[in-house]
Amino acid sequence: MPVDVARDEFGARQAEMTARWYENVKASHGDVDKYIATRHEAYLDRWKEAGRFIADGSRVLDVGGGNLYPKLLEYFKDRGFRYHYLDVDPACVDGSAALAEAADLAESSFQHGYNDALPFDNDAFSALFSSHCLEHSIDLTSTFAEVNRVLAADGNLLMAVPFGWEANPEHPYFFGPDEWLSLVTDAGFQIRVAQIGREYPENGHDYFIAAKKISSPGVSRLNPADYTKESFKLIPHDDPTIYYQGDALVRDDHVIMDGSTWRIDIDVPAGTREVLPIFNRHDWSGIVEAQWGDQVIVEDLYSWFAYVQPVRLTMPGSGQSGRVTLSSHGANPSSHAAQGVLYGVMVR
Repeated sequence: MPVDVARDEFGARQAEMTARWYENVKASHGDVDKYIATRHEAYLDRWKEAGRFIADGSRVLDVGGGNLYPKLLEYFKDRGFRYHYLDVDPACVDGSAALAEAADLAESSFQHGYNDALPFDNDAFSALFSSHCLEHSIDLTSTFAEVNRVLAADGNLLMAVPFGWEANPEHPYFFGPDEWLSLVTDAGFQIRVAQIGREYPENGHDYFIAAKKISSPGVSRLNPADYTKESFKLIPHDDPTIYYQGDALVRDDHVIMDGSTWRIDIDVPAGTREVLPIFNRHDWSGIVEAQWGDQVIVEDLYSWFAYVQPVRLTMPGSGQSGRVTLSSHGANPSSHAAQGVLYGVMVR
């Protein structure tokens, strides 16, 4: 499929997701206006968090601006930002542009486009802000190259992204916090702040990164294709090729293995080169031992912030079948327990 066609299809899915957002909020929270007001306050806090790295009067690009609102526009005016906006959803572009015009936001511009092909000149901005947008990229290498290109020397990238694995198909990547930092630094940036928190009212943590442009992009240590869900086949947690021994509590989308003697066996399809058991990492998680043939990996799943992230086992050569065994290896002293919470297995 040509890149432009694939990008347009991806963009159409993003716009559809935005359109469904209000319906989903109504179904899950009931009072849409109250929820949106809470989220607006959180989003303004995110801008203020980023604003510590943006001088008054700066020329700023907002990538994935979504639906703007009066209180946010007042913040831009108070700071004297020369504000420029890009979004993949034409309805968001039109609505936000009309709101900015009514608010008399000076020197602003609003464009429809994609984050891997920014329609702006080189070195055009002193700051680029993006909250929960950069991960929506059909070509993440190009996205970071474009971010670097449009920022002036010493310009600041202020980004927030979710991290880890999730079933949502609109989040194609499953980077952990360390992988995101690797991508940003290899794109020519020096990290100033990297912090994990829970800013938005939805469940789950996200990652805020402030980074200064110090060079052109270098060679990336990571291949984003190795962290895309579509590169793997997903075996769900209730597939008959996965066997559970011990205290198992089966949920709709995961299995909770409790105690210190649990074990999970997985029959691997022939020709498999990589096996990625998908575990929740939280403050009840234990240490897991993963064995595949002669390969043994011991990984501590404990995390004070909860997220879902695979353990990666790679077999050299052309791949093989056989059985992968996952077993409890105890827990570190900070954990409440030695749980292993499995969402499924990715293979390729």
